Amino acid sequence: MQQQPTPDHNTRIVVALIGVAMVGFIAVTYPTLIPALTVALAAFMALAILLKL
Repeated sequence: MQQQPTPDHNTRIVVALIGVAMVGFIAVTYPTLIPALTVALAAFMALAILLKL
């Protein structure tokens, strides 16, 4: 059985940049969703800190 490789630092940066680009695109396309995106981002950050991702 092979072990899963640990994700390197660059992978996390790329995933974060893709997420920021997607949220930015949604915010520009649908400005009425900005409050919902803010709440979703706050919930995600709370989970990330809680789970130490």
